[in-house]
Amino acid sequence: MTKWTLGYSCPIALTISLVPALSPLMAQAAPLNAPPATGILDSLCYDYVPKIEKPSADQDANAQPVEVDADRLEAKQGGTAVYEGDVKVRQGVRKFDSDYAQLDQKSRDVIAIGNIYYNDGQITVTSDKTLKSNLDTKNSELEEGKYQVHGSPVRGFAEKVTMTNNNQNITLEGAQYTTCPPGQEAWTLKAGSIDIDQSEVFGEAWNASLWLYDYPVFYFPYINFPIKDERKTGLLYPGYTQSSKNGMDITQPFYWNIAPNYDATITSRFMDRRGLMEQVEFRYMPDPAHVGSLYFENLADDKQYDETASLNQHLSDGHRYLLSARHTSMFMDNAMRVSVDYTKVRDQDYNYFNDFTPKVGTQVDNQLQQSLKAGYYQQNWNLDAEVRTYQILLASAQQPHELMPRINHNYYQQGSWYDLAWNTELTNFGYNNDQAIEQNKGEAYTGTRVYTAPTLTIPLVDEAGYFLDSQYKLMYTRYDQTVPDQMSSTFTNRFTPREGGDVTLEEGTITRVLPSFRLKGGMTFERDQQWFGEGANQTLEPEFQYLYVPYKDQDNIGVYDSTTMRQDYYSLFSDRRFAGLDRISDSNRLSLGVTTRIYDPAGDERIRLAVAQAFDFVAPRVKLYSSDELSTNTRSPLSFEGDAKINEQWYAHAGAQYDMEQRQISSANSALEYRHEKLISQLNHRFVRDANYDLDHKGQVTDLNQIGLLLTTPLDDRWHLYGGYYQELNQNVKVDRKVGLKYDSCCWSINFNLEWVNTPDNVNLTPTSERSLGIQFEMKGLGSVGTGSKGTSLDTEALPYIRPFNLRDQ
Repeated sequence: MTKWTLGYSCPIALTISLVPALSPLMAQAAPLNAPPATGILDSLCYDYVPKIEKPSADQDANAQPVEVDADRLEAKQGGTAVYEGDVKVRQGVRKFDSDYAQLDQKSRDVIAIGNIYYNDGQITVTSDKTLKSNLDTKNSELEEGKYQVHGSPVRGFAEKVTMTNNNQNITLEGAQYTTCPPGQEAWTLKAGSIDIDQSEVFGEAWNASLWLYDYPVFYFPYINFPIKDERKTGLLYPGYTQSSKNGMDITQPFYWNIAPNYDATITSRFMDRRGLMEQVEFRYMPDPAHVGSLYFENLADDKQYDETASLNQHLSDGHRYLLSARHTSMFMDNAMRVSVDYTKVRDQDYNYFNDFTPKVGTQVDNQLQQSLKAGYYQQNWNLDAEVRTYQILLASAQQPHELMPRINHNYYQQGSWYDLAWNTELTNFGYNNDQAIEQNKGEAYTGTRVYTAPTLTIPLVDEAGYFLDSQYKLMYTRYDQTVPDQMSSTFTNRFTPREGGDVTLEEGTITRVLPSFRLKGGMTFERDQQWFGEGANQTLEPEFQYLYVPYKDQDNIGVYDSTTMRQDYYSLFSDRRFAGLDRISDSNRLSLGVTTRIYDPAGDERIRLAVAQAFDFVAPRVKLYSSDELSTNTRSPLSFEGDAKINEQWYAHAGAQYDMEQRQISSANSALEYRHEKLISQLNHRFVRDANYDLDHKGQVTDLNQIGLLLTTPLDDRWHLYGGYYQELNQNVKVDRKVGLKYDSCCWSINFNLEWVNTPDNVNLTPTSERSLGIQFEMKGLGSVGTGSKGTSLDTEALPYIRPFNLRDQ
């Protein structure tokens, strides 16, 4: 019998960017507060690149003694010294070797011939010809030299190399330039002359041509290029996409490096099926505590809306635009914080995000959010306020209530035998009734809500391995409510009882006082066992909760910001059945659950299984809307959650809620994932009964029943395949499909990706499928050309890649 016991549970990154022949500059944009870049030197392809060596801060390289060693030394008349045979010269970090060297003691001029090797910690130069240098000025000239910049893959050959200003300035004549590893020169830049100032950010080249292997492909009278990870004004690479909705889609960005903490990107975007769009992004950071961005895009005349103006008369002129602003400020040692998140498109432009997919804005359930927040935060209390409005992006949807404003105060106090929390909230809920009337949607009720709830928690038992807490709360709510005579039918239908009668909403002042009592406890048992032949530790963690809240009729109160919470394992141990404060459900409920975990000898969690169910002594009577059907079910769905790390390659997840009354699964999700080095594959499934996931827009209540397959795998050392596929099973609709193929060598890469996504029209609710093709070509160290995802991301346009495994590592 098993015995259970009670217990505790590169260096430097260098990117070379070419410009078109007529462009004077090529820009390189980087985040204002980005971490240091590591660049292409992260790759093992560049393990041959020498590290930068610099003298210590208290040592001057020029003041270091010069040590010379050679097989033979001959002193000639006039102060000339001749060294022959394996000549080695050392001065601090500087190294110089040759077969023959001649030093003029008076002028300090050096002439070296044969097997020349020069290394000053920042550049290495070799040659079989002649080097002329001066030991005092450090100016040098080298014939037919090969060079390698330290801390960078930059290397090449020059007919003549001139180094001045203590080797900070390097001029290469008849030069060849590449960042490819030796023997893999897929591209080479050949120039009449190249000037590199190692104290500056950028180098310059004249009379240059780009060669792919043995073939010239571009000519540049003049170019400049960054030799460090810095930003500079100029053109960024153009982007190209071909899609079924916008046709040929070309973007040409111009980057303006206004100051180290200010920049702007101005982009022209041409879509042959729509027209010319201008995009402007301005970023600023006057201080690390104040960061923000402004973004604007404008399409003066969308040809698609000229052709189909009947779909939306409001946009018949084809003018479409978007404005977005994001800002965060912190004051008083971060105690006070202010933030703005504002994104808006033209009124009634419901399909803007479907058509142009801008990467800005907070969008939830076809709503764009505009908010202003401010708060003051201390250890035991905080006070914050928010104003929030919404713009709906679905023609048939009802606009939500606005927060105008919401003020929230929280207080916390921990005593020796108690915990005290006090939450107070004042919210004014507004509604744009003028716009609703204009759009023939009718008016809505509005109101002000005051809520306060002191909460006292008293731990009754707090020992190693088990606990028991009691919690007492008193919830006071007051509504001052206005109900219009010409209210929208959407609201009147929701607040009309199923059995018929008048609308239940009331005008005026409504108060609601409700106490609640919660008793919550749990225990943790553990035992040692064998896990695949190894020692392991297993826990068994039963827990329970009893919650009591008396019943109070709330059908006369409007629903402003509340909704029904999804029932899963964790919600069964919450003290709420509804999210928000407009409905506080009565409760006389006992929740029971048990969790078991298995830890391997390293302390990593390998398996977690949890099952729970709640039992109501009396079925809850509070409904979200008067028109809702009152459930008589006294048992919650049986909830199950499970995660497993089967081994270092295989992971599994499963979760389900089983409706005991209907005897059917109400929701479920599962995933099986395999990982091995760079190979990742996942098969997942999602199901929600009666989710209204109506992709075919037939106006029917539908289930969400979706299966997905994701894969990213190397085909060999250089070829990589990746993709994703999501299928809606019940409606036989392909939600999203993506496939990509990438070739990646040490010197260059090319990436193809093709995606089909089902995007519903938000005006007439007809499904549409969009196809887009992205191509990227990158020469390592020369930059990239193309658009779309440059990596091999498993994210699709509709759904992100998620690892739903909640296991804890030590």
